[in-house]
Amino acid sequence: MKKSIFKLMLVLFALISFSCSLYAEELFATVNDLNAKPEFYKGKTVKVSGFFSVWKNAPGAPPVSRSDWVLCNAEKKGIYCTGSMPCDEETGELQSYWKPIDVVGVVEVKDNVPFIRVIETKASEPKLEKMVSVRQIILNQHEMLGEYVGLTGVLGKGYGIKGDRMYLVADPTGAIRIGRTSKLYPKGTILHIKGIVSLDEYGMPMIDQVEIVSAKVD
Repeated sequence: MKKSIFKLMLVLFALISFSCSLYAEELFATVNDLNAKPEFYKGKTVKVSGFFSVWKNAPGAPPVSRSDWVLCNAEKKGIYCTGSMPCDEETGELQSYWKPIDVVGVVEVKDNVPFIRVIETKASEPKLEKMVSVRQIILNQHEMLGEYVGLTGVLGKGYGIKGDRMYLVADPTGAIRIGRTSKLYPKGTILHIKGIVSLDEYGMPMIDQVEIVSAKVD
């Protein structure tokens, strides 16, 4: 009996040691880290936080298959991931574009370009938004990239350089572009929104992954 208990304790100890070893080898890195030093991270298990970009902002051709997908940072610099796509834990549906996620995987390199072979993905924990003005975002856009913010202003609509339709929110300090919303509102609606500071395709600051907290139509 004592021998059996002793053997069981040894097995448990080995499992705990192995788990701790795996955890210790997991490195925290950014998309920019991996792109800047692919050979350094090659073969290592990393945890990278970013945004699910589906197939947009792709850094060239997919390294393994056409189902490879892209993880981006707030500057929309991307890295390919190969493996299961991030899905909602409750519904099982594919996560929405620009959803904040954490990716754990092993870094591989092809033609000197890194990519992540996915072990697991998970939606990032929601954060409390920080209320800001448009002026604060514009003046501190690089420092605020990736931050979760709140903003109150009036909805406006316009067109981009290429004639594409865009939505803006204006407060007394300025106007800023916002991403798509789950519901359409008329121009002039007073919105309280929250979302993530990002850059649009022209390199200008915007608020993406927008959630409407409240809307008031005058």
